[in-house]
Amino acid sequence: MAEQIVSIGLIIVVLSLPIAAWVFSVAARRGRPPQLRPISAFDALQGQLGRGVETGRAAHISIGVGGIVGEETLVTLAGASIVDSLAQEAADTGASPVVTVADGTALILAQDMLRHPYTRRGDISGYDPLDVQMLGMQPFQYAAGAMDLLAHSQPVSNAMVGSFGPEVGLIAAEGAKQGLVQVAGSTDVRALAVLQPSVDHVLVGEEIFAVGAYIDRRPGHLARLQAQDLARYILIGVIVLAALLRTVLR
Repeated sequence: MAEQIVSIGLIIVVLSLPIAAWVFSVAARRGRPPQLRPISAFDALQGQLGRGVETGRAAHISIGVGGIVGEETLVTLAGASIVDSLAQEAADTGASPVVTVADGTALILAQDMLRHPYTRRGDISGYDPLDVQMLGMQPFQYAAGAMDLLAHSQPVSNAMVGSFGPEVGLIAAEGAKQGLVQVAGSTDVRALAVLQPSVDHVLVGEEIFAVGAYIDRRPGHLARLQAQDLARYILIGVIVLAALLRTVLR
């Protein structure tokens, strides 16, 4: 009985997700966006390019050591969504961030995201492909390259969101040594363990997938975030009900 309830709950979640996303999207477009809980890391991310314009120093954004092929795909895309969200502002202000990667597919993706605003307005003269750099193809090679970049290029801030392991602690320590405002996020518990002591703002687990909703506040992103929350509540309810029935029927 309990197993049947869980199965029915999963079916309800799968069927309700697209419907809920459409309903929430319509509501957002009609001027009824959801109230999102404050997350300081997103506030810090939004101010990165502004600080770069004021100081004349670029912001550094790392989207991790993974690529867009393999098990790290979703996490890498979550990190890349930061580049996508800030690309238009970078094109408007001329203060492009320095984006670093450790995978060729991530390099192409980040370059395309930075180039897109220039392409859309028909003038790519302000776009520089060297704003995206591949610093190494292995995690600790990449970490060494990122540490050198932070030490010598003196960026205004350091954001690291994507697929990381314990090597990210080396980059964070260098950023802290340079006195940088740092934002970091990962789904890897090893990375989170070393980030907590040295980073100002940490995105934990699934928070990294909410970048589009918090920074861009596009109706589609907001709707997907609400639909995911609804699905989570349904699953929690189903699990609690199944546990109660299993206890009662014993």
